[in-house]
Amino acid sequence: MGPSDLEVRLERFTLDDLEEARTLWRSTGMWLRPSDEPRQMGLLVARDPDLQLAARDAAGRLVGTALGGWDGRRAYVYHLAVATDSQRQGIASRLMDELEARFLARGALKAKLQVLVGNDASRAFFRARGYLLESDCEPWGKELVPGGAPPACCDPAAPEDLRAAK
Repeated sequence: MGPSDLEVRLERFTLDDLEEARTLWRSTGMWLRPSDEPRQMGLLVARDPDLQLAARDAAGRLVGTALGGWDGRRAYVYHLAVATDSQRQGIASRLMDELEARFLARGALKAKLQVLVGNDASRAFFRARGYLLESDCEPWGKELVPGGAPPACCDPAAPEDLRAAK
C-alpha cells in the first residue's frame, strides 16, 4: 500500500522532476505528446511556475502531479496523475484543491481540462469535483508545427483504442 495523505507533501514541480514525471505519466497510461518534451515543458514551467505541483511521499518518490496554466482569462489543468499504488488516498484531491486555490488567487473564474475518451476514472473524479462535460463546444486544434500534436487518428504514438475511435 502507498503513502497516506499525511505522508505526502506538495511542492513546486520543476524541470528537474520531468523525467520522473514522464515515467509516472506513462505508468498511469497517459498519452505523452510532443508538448511533454523538455523544451515545451520548460515554457509552461517558466510561464506559470507557481501552478506546477508535485506530490512526494515520505521517501521522496514522486507520486503525483497537477500542472496548471493561466492565460489571463481561463485556467487550465494538465497532467493530473497519481501513481497507481498511491491512488484512492486523497492525493489527487489535495493536488486539485491546491491548484484550484492558486487559480482563484490569480482571478480565474473557470478552470478547464480535457479527459481522454474512455478514461472513466478521470471522468468520475472530475464530475465529483463539480466539473461538467461541456457539450456546447467542440475541441478544435491545428498543428502549428508538423508532428507537434496530431489528433489521435493521425498519431502513431496514440493509444490504439483512440486511433481506432476516430
